[in-house]
Amino acid sequence: MSELEPRKRRGLRSSRKKALVPRHIPSEVVPVPVEDVEDFVRDALRGTSLRDPFAQILGGYALFAPQLRFVPVDETHTRVEFDAVGRVAGAEALKYTRRLGEIDRFFVALRDELDRREQRRRPPAGERAIEDGG
Repeated sequence: MSELEPRKRRGLRSSRKKALVPRHIPSEVVPVPVEDVEDFVRDALRGTSLRDPFAQILGGYALFAPQLRFVPVDETHTRVEFDAVGRVAGAEALKYTRRLGEIDRFFVALRDELDRREQRRRPPAGERAIEDGG
């Protein structure tokens, strides 16, 4: 080999390819105390395809084992982590887009429930104008 040709570092390159990357677990912080977060999640998922057994079978959801974790951030906020781990070897690779769709639907349901609770908390705009004018 001449001195002008770059030298290959075989050990460094192969170890980079085999290095494990930590799994990213999707999560969202919600303004709900950790004591009330299970009821919040139950309310958020009510009426969605995530709770419908027939939709789960058709969607291949039986191949995944969803795991929820609730981590307290402070007294009024909780981090909700949703991990859809494959039950069958190779399920994550074969149903990758389905898994991402399930994760997205879960977090959309959480945001929708937050919006519903916020709307219930504040009075409609018409009632507020009457109170301010009178």
